[in-house]
Amino acid sequence: MSTVLSIIVALASLVIIVSVVVQESEQAGLGTLDGSVADSSWGANRGTSKKQMLQRITTISAVVFILALIALAAIH
Repeated sequence: MSTVLSIIVALASLVIIVSVVVQESEQAGLGTLDGSVADSSWGANRGTSKKQMLQRITTISAVVFILALIALAAIH
């Protein structure tokens, strides 16, 4: 059982790493010094955009990672 949980932890951690690396930064950097506001896509695409899919994948894999770690700690 601990081997299966260890594999789940490893796979979830890889998914988290890849999904975080692929996501674009939400910070505008030095472009915000002039006070202009970047275009907002509030309500656009309702969860079907690549950005929101990556955020959902990151969240789900983080929950799986944490639950698997708790289960693994409970076994040992």
